[in-house]
Amino acid sequence: VSGVLRGSQVLALNMRRWVAPLSRAKHHVLEAVLAVVPQVYARWFDRSRSPATAIEQRAPAVQRGRRAVLLVDHDFPEVDRDAGSRAILSFAKLVGEAGFELLFWAASTTPSAAGRATLHQAGIHAFCRSETGPLEEWLRGPGRAWNLGGTVLSRPLIAAMYLPVIRRSLSGPCIYYGHDIHFRRLQAMRRIDANSSRGFCWQQWVMGRVERRLWQCADAVLYPSQEEADEVNTFRRAHALTDNAEMFPLWTLDGEVCVAAPSDRKGLLFVGSYAHAPNVDGLDWFLREVQPKLQLHAGQRTLTIVGSGMEAYVPPSTTMQVRVLGRVDDATLDACYGHARVVIAPLRFGGGVKGKVLEAIGKGVPCVMSTAGVQGLAGLEAFLPVSDDPQVIVSAIQRLVEDDAAWVAAASGASAYLRQRYDAGRFRERLRQMLDA
Repeated sequence: VSGVLRGSQVLALNMRRWVAPLSRAKHHVLEAVLAVVPQVYARWFDRSRSPATAIEQRAPAVQRGRRAVLLVDHDFPEVDRDAGSRAILSFAKLVGEAGFELLFWAASTTPSAAGRATLHQAGIHAFCRSETGPLEEWLRGPGRAWNLGGTVLSRPLIAAMYLPVIRRSLSGPCIYYGHDIHFRRLQAMRRIDANSSRGFCWQQWVMGRVERRLWQCADAVLYPSQEEADEVNTFRRAHALTDNAEMFPLWTLDGEVCVAAPSDRKGLLFVGSYAHAPNVDGLDWFLREVQPKLQLHAGQRTLTIVGSGMEAYVPPSTTMQVRVLGRVDDATLDACYGHARVVIAPLRFGGGVKGKVLEAIGKGVPCVMSTAGVQGLAGLEAFLPVSDDPQVIVSAIQRLVEDDAAWVAAASGASAYLRQRYDAGRFRERLRQMLDA
């Protein structure tokens, strides 16, 4: 037995010696790929540049003398497509309101025309790779006409690919704006869905390497929750680097939240994209474990589902009281919030602050959440129901539906929470300080 144990120890030691170099090799290969992808893309996929369209000719007028900021993302934001688009548009508007001329550069060769129009309406200049060619060449050529100072990079893979380009081309501060820590979300997904563990393992490893690389190299790192910012700073200290991460919200508030009377409201509302796995998983769980237990009349039990791609969503049972609207415009979404009695966020996993929760509060509607849904919003549980227990969620929804006083108290308390923590003026000033550094 002792011989077998000694043999096992020797084998384990040798395996560690073999695996460590392989892990380092994978890391170096990933670094090399990230470094060359923009150039490969430019050489092989940017064969032609598309002519300017009528929308492009209506671009915002340039205010000469203003310092410009470059924002790099994968595509122009369509606010009715996904939460990430709404978040990045909100951030971009804050940059403009902070006194900067904003240039939005999309890495896509087929960017959204609707997203471009949205940017132009907000006074933001929109460019894309198929029109400008490689970012580095553009920054060294036509881009020099702009008084470019700071840069904001969004989305982990896009940010990691273009960070070296920005460092070679511009001297101002470079900010990484993360919507959530992607590899933590994948890690949570693997715990919930054992069948997908193998597929997500590789993605989790890649995203972990990519995001930690950004944490090390960016001048400032912004995440919507304080917990995420703390994780970045802990990582940086472990690598002998100073803290540079802080909380920056997905969504900010200008003015007051209107909390309308609850008496004419009816039914439940869920908002989220079909392409985002936590949304579909959370809906399935809610419809299986919570909705059948609700002791409410049919109109109040009906769940309206809104979100890009949700037309494809199939409820767990044909007996569910569900109304699927799918992708809608802002006016229709506002009407959904205006009619809903309760918004739900029954997510079982995810990363960062959930934009759907902040949006519901901003529309003056109480939101019933899981612990994953309230992630990054410490203290909100004092005003809104939070639980992973189906029966507790059932009781919370029934109380908010049947008790007008409880509804008003929840909506008012949550709106006060939002005003205190997400005031737009404070974050505009913080952006001005970071980008003027």
